[in-house]
Amino acid sequence: MTSRARAAYESADPAGPARTPAGPASPSDLPARLRSGHGEGARRAVATCGAARAEVVAALDDCVLRDPRAVPASESRSLYYARLYAELDASLDALAEHLLCDEDWTDENADRTALPLAVLGDLARADRPEAVGLLRRYAEEGRDWTLALDHLARAADPRALAGMLALALERADDDELYDCVRRGTAMRPWRMWGLEDERMRAVVEKVDFDWWRWELSRGKGTAPRTPLTVDQVLSEAAASPRRSFVCGRRLASVATAEHRGLILATAWAGAEGARVAAMRYLGDVGDPALLDLAEAALTSADTPAQVRHAAASAVGALRSAEAVVRARAWLAADGRTGEDPAADAAPAASSGLAHVAVRILAGAGAPADGPALIEALRRCRPTADQDKFTLIDLVDGVGRLRLTDALESVRGVYHDTPCAGLRSRAVDALARIEPGFTATTAVDCLWDCEAETRLRAVDWADVTVDGVADRLRVLARDPAETDDVREAARRRLAAT
Repeated sequence: MTSRARAAYESADPAGPARTPAGPASPSDLPARLRSGHGEGARRAVATCGAARAEVVAALDDCVLRDPRAVPASESRSLYYARLYAELDASLDALAEHLLCDEDWTDENADRTALPLAVLGDLARADRPEAVGLLRRYAEEGRDWTLALDHLARAADPRALAGMLALALERADDDELYDCVRRGTAMRPWRMWGLEDERMRAVVEKVDFDWWRWELSRGKGTAPRTPLTVDQVLSEAAASPRRSFVCGRRLASVATAEHRGLILATAWAGAEGARVAAMRYLGDVGDPALLDLAEAALTSADTPAQVRHAAASAVGALRSAEAVVRARAWLAADGRTGEDPAADAAPAASSGLAHVAVRILAGAGAPADGPALIEALRRCRPTADQDKFTLIDLVDGVGRLRLTDALESVRGVYHDTPCAGLRSRAVDALARIEPGFTATTAVDCLWDCEAETRLRAVDWADVTVDGVADRLRVLARDPAETDDVREAARRRLAAT
């Protein structure tokens, strides 16, 4: 690791925003923007110069070496960071020192290498020879060498895999090669190498044969399953509470109108797992009886936590007129209708009924419900993970109802949330309520880490703004960009 990256790494608080989604982020906090994959962060990073650029590169190294995502599989980051390395002309020394060290063999956490290798893979696709060289070296020396081979197979340089067949044959026996081929995200380079080497061909053919045999055996050679009954599904949920949500989905395939009484009785007074399954089913079919069930479950101190969660989740998804009327009544009883000035002083955590009420009103309420939604939006914290799904509903509702009074709150969500998915929903709302959106927020979104957000920005961004046309050209020709974003950028450029 370079001295600047090591300083940033060692000075960071392990419990701080670099590792947790609840870290604070102010509009002037560029490292926090980079950790969250924010388009504004990328634009500001590229615009820095002089001594400040070294600090930006150190922050970029830290983001890649210490993956900031709470759930890495849930958000894209590699292309975002790879583009920053390219646009800043940043050295890859920190990545090399992180990957090629003794800790690579002692730390078994796959997340330690996944993001750095993915960033190098995107740089290799952009024809950066130093990234190709580092991937090749890691394939020779590193623990996760098969992942490096997978990225090399997608490199722009066709010579990236030269000599790697001999390396693979040397590093792995036949069983290890079999596992590598079977787990590979693509059959290249393995299938290509099978044409060159008899041992590799035998491994590839064995993988192909095993997949073919598995496909052939699916649904054959076994006794036909006896269809489950509603009683059996509820019994399974009662015996295995962890499978209760799955059982709730399964009820939809076996339950009919004549089973409604049994399912309602179970939801009211069954075993814990069976109650969860029944409530999920009632929510999926939009049964109005769920309103009374949820009211009882969420106001009783004796309700088990799993049942309470199932009730809130199921009733919060209702969008019927009856649900809207009941939601308004729940908010009025809770004193959070938006009309009481003292509501701002209310505790941050609302009652269970008020919590689901604002979700219902966000999805199906009328403009008159706007004050209640805005008040709920102010109470939620964009940096709190437990508020994320409520915020998704609220910003969707603000956009649907075009509540311009919520502009600052939605901007706060957009700027401060570390969740790229929530930021994307906030962008949709801002597109409907923010004056000058196409020349401001939409432009930033062209640099966002999420492809869906970039796709929207391609259509929305004002091409007369300085730098927008150039960014569209980058998106249109980048081989690492998603197909839909690349094609949309090409259409937009052709239209202008």
